[in-house]
Amino acid sequence: MVLRVSNCKVSISSLFIAAIVLALAAGMHIEMLAALFALGVHEFAHVFAGSRLGIPIHEIEILPFGGRIISGISDATDESEVIMVLAGPLANFAAAGFMLGLSYFAILPAKIAWQFINYQLMLGVFNMLPAFPLDGGRIFALWLSKHMTFTSSVRIASHAGKILAYSLLLTAFIGIIFKKINFSLIITGFFLLLQASKEEENAHLIFMNYLAKKKEKLLKNQYFPGEIVVVDQEATAKKILYLFLPKKYFIVYILDRNMEIRKTLTETEIFDIIMEKGLDFKMKELI
Repeated sequence: MVLRVSNCKVSISSLFIAAIVLALAAGMHIEMLAALFALGVHEFAHVFAGSRLGIPIHEIEILPFGGRIISGISDATDESEVIMVLAGPLANFAAAGFMLGLSYFAILPAKIAWQFINYQLMLGVFNMLPAFPLDGGRIFALWLSKHMTFTSSVRIASHAGKILAYSLLLTAFIGIIFKKINFSLIITGFFLLLQASKEEENAHLIFMNYLAKKKEKLLKNQYFPGEIVVVDQEATAKKILYLFLPKKYFIVYILDRNMEIRKTLTETEIFDIIMEKGLDFKMKELI
């Protein structure tokens, strides 16, 4: 199911819709309303923060464990991305505090208030875990990318997501042994495993897509944060390529054995040559 909210496309998983129908059929009206409200607060905060930071979010996918920003976030700076990602969980915590106040002043019945507060806190805390595709996983991957290649950071955060998914599924399995079936854990674990595996599998493609779009962004914005990389002429193109980062533009100095600069190339030039010749050629072939 696809909805259009302003300029944002919202794709809703069929299993998510099925879960809502089953919950309503089971008489869990208040619980489902609380869960949907928590999810709405969370995703609205992402979109609102993005709009305030000048980051257009073009598409969001709604899954059983929550929402996932599909497009738009790649245009953000590291600082803006962290703020936008944190906006979702922080909004849940703020909403929980607001409802606690309503309960305290007897504006909202305590029983209903605690159900709404519980879902706000659960969604907020769960999304802070450092595992893809959760919000905390994105921040974790961003931090890792400061210390290693982009693809390695995505794969580590994806592995964390898979570990979390297996933990949820194991907990659900133990519950089944004791005759306590928790469909929420099963569905959440299954989709986390699916999405984390997809993020890991697509890490290389996502990275190459970022690199391919840099020229377009540079021409559009007329500037791009840059960095210089100095390489030996014996270095392979593959080794150089994975030094590049999505949100910086690189200039490469190729040195000979006497440590003299033999050639200067832009990241775009190297990327175009790689598209033509592959990843195995050495830098000296470009001199």
